Amino acid sequence: MRGSLRALVVSLLCIAAFVTGGCLGPAADAIGAGAGSGKLEVSEQAVRLLAEVARQPRLTLAAAGDCMFDRGVRTICDERGREWPLSSVRDTLRAADVAFLNLETSIARRGARLPGKGIWFRSAPEFAQELANAGIDVVTLANNHVLDYDDPAFAETLSNLAEAGIAACGGGTNMAEARRPAVLAANGISVAFLGYSEFAHIYWSVARPKRFAAGEASPGISPWDREAIIEDIRRAKRVADHVVVSFHWGDEYMSMPAERQVSLAHAAIDAGASVVHGHHPHVLQPVEVYHGGVIFYSLGNFVFDQKKPATVESMIAHVTFSPEAVVRAEIIPVRIEECRPRPLTAWAARAAIDKISRASARMGARIVTCGNRGLVMGPIKGSPIEAEGFRNLLP
Repeated sequence: MRGSLRALVVSLLCIAAFVTGGCLGPAADAIGAGAGSGKLEVSEQAVRLLAEVARQPRLTLAAAGDCMFDRGVRTICDERGREWPLSSVRDTLRAADVAFLNLETSIARRGARLPGKGIWFRSAPEFAQELANAGIDVVTLANNHVLDYDDPAFAETLSNLAEAGIAACGGGTNMAEARRPAVLAANGISVAFLGYSEFAHIYWSVARPKRFAAGEASPGISPWDREAIIEDIRRAKRVADHVVVSFHWGDEYMSMPAERQVSLAHAAIDAGASVVHGHHPHVLQPVEVYHGGVIFYSLGNFVFDQKKPATVESMIAHVTFSPEAVVRAEIIPVRIEECRPRPLTAWAARAAIDKISRASARMGARIVTCGNRGLVMGPIKGSPIEAEGFRNLLP
């Protein structure tokens, strides 16, 4: 009992550190002393608070970056089976209440390549079920590859995802549907997912002028429209406890976000989003805590076939929500090997966390190593735990 209580206190201290930017002072010293002596003295008031916090509902989210099953991924799946790419992260994804990623491909057999685009991704329909088997609950379609094989493949993708029980945001049969949030709930907590692409208005083909942006009566994805995004976030916040907004944005292979990313991310948090989920650069970018929200500027590749050193470095964002707030945010470092993301452990995990921590420090965020994960530290608005008050509960 005492050991489990100590573990609960340590967990609560980690949450308190997240709330206050890591300033635990005497509380941390008390836990350290207890750990060294094998004893832990906790006041009755602390026990009551711990019990109250333990009873509060929680929803956990695992979020990842770019995922496709074509090109080199298709080749290795032909050799090792369709379950290969997600086999090492299945347990991590399924352990979360909700798992989310950027689906950077159509999942279809129909359609023809848009002439002149240069790079086309289309994955076999069976991969929709592979995503579901791995625990994926919701995907964003707002990217620059989901319509590579034109409207027929996109329509089939929507159908195949629905048949596999996977929700989608950021794309639909018209603009209203593309902008509509996918709302998922667990443990009495609801989260609305929105997706947008910076590249939706680009004409990809000279031979057939085609933009990926949805129209009033035509299929496609949600474009980067600042006013519309803010309106959508505010509307989603009225129907869900939390909003996760996903952006396909930025400059490829750049390790730091562009100013336009920072500006839009901050606007999204100010509008009511709890988490910003970024992708497209194919490399990792920093984490930032801003006005109580958490911004993952780029989670990098996830299931992908690129082989340059920076493009095989990845991470899973793991976020814990209470009904009112983000109470914990972590990164799980990942390395992509033979198109398969694998969570890192031991010294490799620590080295990866240290690298993203140094980059995130430039955005004012602190990330500390907790086992094989990195704990994001920062002031989170609306948290049910006030660290100063908790500190006084420890003798």
